[in-house]
Amino acid sequence: MSEDWSITAALPMPVRRDYPIAIIGAGSIVNDAHLPAYRKAGFHVVGIYDMQIDKARATATRYGIPIVYTNLDELLSGPARIVDVAVPARENLAIATRVAAAGKALLLQKPLAEDLETAQATLATVEQAGIVAAVNQQARWMPAALAMRELIRRNLLGEVYQVSFLINVLTPWDQWPWIMAGETIEVMYHSIHYLDTIRALLGQEPRLVFADGSTIPGFQTRGETRTTIQLIFDGQLRATVVDTHHNHGGLRDQYATFRIDGTEGSAVAELGLLKNYPTGTPDSFRYMSRRLQPETWIEPQLSGTWFPDAFIGTMAGVMRGIEGADGAPETSLRDNLGTLRLVLAAYRSMAERRAIDPSSL
Repeated sequence: MSEDWSITAALPMPVRRDYPIAIIGAGSIVNDAHLPAYRKAGFHVVGIYDMQIDKARATATRYGIPIVYTNLDELLSGPARIVDVAVPARENLAIATRVAAAGKALLLQKPLAEDLETAQATLATVEQAGIVAAVNQQARWMPAALAMRELIRRNLLGEVYQVSFLINVLTPWDQWPWIMAGETIEVMYHSIHYLDTIRALLGQEPRLVFADGSTIPGFQTRGETRTTIQLIFDGQLRATVVDTHHNHGGLRDQYATFRIDGTEGSAVAELGLLKNYPTGTPDSFRYMSRRLQPETWIEPQLSGTWFPDAFIGTMAGVMRGIEGADGAPETSLRDNLGTLRLVLAAYRSMAERRAIDPSSL
């Protein structure tokens, strides 16, 4: 019986882990997630570049990176096989064009772009160059999502009919002033993770997206910081994202619940990263399957957390792509167009107050 209850939730890893990586960007996400993940996985970072050279030097010192590049040309002529880009989305196309011309593999920070035309142009650029490329849509690789994939694959939940992300936390938006200055905030830069994870879990696209977004009184921003998104699939399948970032009630009152329900069982995760971000609190995971034992909940100890472990998954996907293990990486640019369409459908739904077919975009 113990074997029946066990959950592996293992990341697919490359044969080699020593492909040389160069990083563009030395911001908080690189320091808090990319580099801790790569260190944990044993990946080989050979250099880093940031327009603010002092930031790059500080990061290089902190993580023992041997080369600090002073410009992009230096990086692209260097030994890196993979270029990891962690800059605002508006820079992705220009950087991808230069990386593609250099013939190096590419991992782009999400979102791929803030509009579909730019995203499609970026995709065309990397496909014409024939390079391996992916988007760092890493939430689908967090331990809870991997565990839920396994439960679905083993048919322990029966027919899935609902996936939910219910988030009520206090997010330090002031860490990202360039995001706060924009007109699209929460869905484009946060709930995009949940939309992508839903796509990865279910393996299908919704027929309709209905969304509403706003902020709170007195919060100085043009974009939305709390949202509700409903995804309508064929049949009885639905997915829901309810996300607010203004909970001042303390950690005891905050929650970040990721849940999947099927006809034969359910699984529930609490995503501790989102509470007291980026330090976070402990995750939790539990599931019940009537095919094993009705009304009995099991709490397996999953290895790792969203930060940094999920970032191993996206880089590992690029490496496996180089090795030809799975064809294109799971988070390829072409796949990511599906996620971006859901994001853009949500914004159109907010503007037009109606459900939107994402395939019409």
